[in-house]
Amino acid sequence: MASQQNKHAFLSKNRIFHNPDNVSSSKSRNLMDITNTTNTINGSRPSSMKSSLALPPLKDSFPSVSRSASLNINMSKIKDLKDRQDKIRFQRHTLRTQLIECEREIKTIKFRDLNKSRFELYKKKSKQAKYLKQVRDLAQNLNSKDGERADLIKKNKSALATLQAELDQNLILKRQESQELYNNKLIFWENELQIMENVEPDHEITEEISQLKKTLQELNINWANLQKQNLERQVNHESQLRKGFIAFKEAKLKSMENLTNKHRELLDQIATLQSESEKLHKEIMDIDRQAEYSEQNISEINENIKQLELANNPLISKSLQNSQDLEHLQNQMENLKEMASKQEKFYNDTYNTVEKELLRSRRLENSIIEQKGTMRCYAYVMEQNLPENLLFDYENGVITQGLSEHVYKFNRVIPHLKVSEDKFFTQEYSVYHDMCLNQKKNFNLISLSTTPHGSLRESLIKFLAEKDTIYQKQYVITLQFVFLSDDEFSQDMLLDYSHNDKDSIKLKFEKHSISLDSKLVIIENGLEDLPLNFSCDEHPNLPHSGMGIIKVQFFPRDSKSDGNNDPVPVDFYFIELNNLKSIEQFDKSIFKKESCETPIALVLKKLISDTKSFFLLNLNDSKNVNKLLTISEEVQTQLCKRKKKLT
Repeated sequence: MASQQNKHAFLSKNRIFHNPDNVSSSKSRNLMDITNTTNTINGSRPSSMKSSLALPPLKDSFPSVSRSASLNINMSKIKDLKDRQDKIRFQRHTLRTQLIECEREIKTIKFRDLNKSRFELYKKKSKQAKYLKQVRDLAQNLNSKDGERADLIKKNKSALATLQAELDQNLILKRQESQELYNNKLIFWENELQIMENVEPDHEITEEISQLKKTLQELNINWANLQKQNLERQVNHESQLRKGFIAFKEAKLKSMENLTNKHRELLDQIATLQSESEKLHKEIMDIDRQAEYSEQNISEINENIKQLELANNPLISKSLQNSQDLEHLQNQMENLKEMASKQEKFYNDTYNTVEKELLRSRRLENSIIEQKGTMRCYAYVMEQNLPENLLFDYENGVITQGLSEHVYKFNRVIPHLKVSEDKFFTQEYSVYHDMCLNQKKNFNLISLSTTPHGSLRESLIKFLAEKDTIYQKQYVITLQFVFLSDDEFSQDMLLDYSHNDKDSIKLKFEKHSISLDSKLVIIENGLEDLPLNFSCDEHPNLPHSGMGIIKVQFFPRDSKSDGNNDPVPVDFYFIELNNLKSIEQFDKSIFKKESCETPIALVLKKLISDTKSFFLLNLNDSKNVNKLLTISEEVQTQLCKRKKKLT
């Protein structure tokens, strides 16, 4: 059916291209769309019936026959009805002409498709003839190459036989020459010996004989050397002949291999050509089948065209109605888009105003706390790790115990699931931090937790010293990080693990600040300027109990120093108490007024008394949560009273 629809579309396109007179037919088609209802009703009825069916709506305008015979008929309406009838007749005439044109085009398409298939068959047959001719030429070439190969084999055999014969003749000649020389020398010296034997011996003769013997020995030695040299030459000559024979043999073998490879390639080409000829034969058969199938499809398309023409009239009315509905829906969509954009703008404006009001409320709350003189105490809650008897009121900042109904008040109770560490610093803590920097007063943040809380430390450094932050633009930021312990050696946390420094870290109490004798780092790129062990909670050489101190100094960039005096920095201290033992020592030394003069106690008293304090209690342990809650009460009662007395 898909192929039939495509062919129907192709017929309609050809109809438009081949008939330039169809421009008027398109206009008449539009008129037919407008008067579709009259067409469907009056398609096969005579004109008298059409007029009778079209007249009933005009009954109200005509008076009854019984009243008067001479009524003034509205001639304009009758003319309109006649015009409509003429238009309908004209449309019927155009439809008949279009059907006749469609039949003509179907006939032309039939003949054209048959001619195309015949032309393709002719092309395939011509290609097959070319391929068969190439196969014959290749077979002739193969036969000629086989004859050349046989001739080369014969020539190589004859050349090898001639070389072997020459070698044997040379060897025989050399042996004969050496034998003749040997025989001549023997005859000559035998004659000389006979002559010497016949001569009577004298003293001179004896001396000559002795000399001759010596010369004979020398000649024998020379003769032996000559024999060795001849043998060596013979061996060298034979080796050279063998090498030449091997090279000649290899060259001939290569030519033989090339010929055999060519023979194989030609055989492969013959096989491929045969397979291609078979494929072409199959394609020709397929084309014949497709031609038959296309003829069947053309007949089916003609029947479908007739059915579609019958069903075309109601579909046109539906398409008009659908187009009107679509325009209506598009208008509704545009109205909805305008409303959505207005609502989005209103939402953004309200969100910005809410953010501004929240920031304003936080600043007002911070100023109220500052006016009261109380210390800020926040609870950071992880409800999934806490007992069920604790009830949390996040709006009022209250935690109550279910059994005793004891109430613990905080400045703010923050849920961990909704507010992460990064959001805590940007939303809750930033107002306090900015106030202290603007007032140029030293301040601190004390974190109390029964388990290590390294993510809080990392979020703090991101908040303070990340790239392109407000603090980086306004201040030069330096950082020191130490871990103090009363029982073991203290550690400089900015040094590597391999640095085993057993010297204690020196502290010096100054006016409203504490100086540390440890490594100092200038932070420009955030955590990249710090070592890898900065955010780790498990240091290999870390003591079991103690307190972590991060000292951050903010030097204003745009401050002008008077004379040789350096700009005065603002000091910030981040105190970490991350185990139960250090929290108990903090409770004893600060709240219970016990005589505890350890270094950690002195540092905490100094910081709480001389700097602004912000307590953050991390409630994430069900066993020791009561200890932290009691400390929160003492922070808001005892420490605030002491600070008021000091002020």
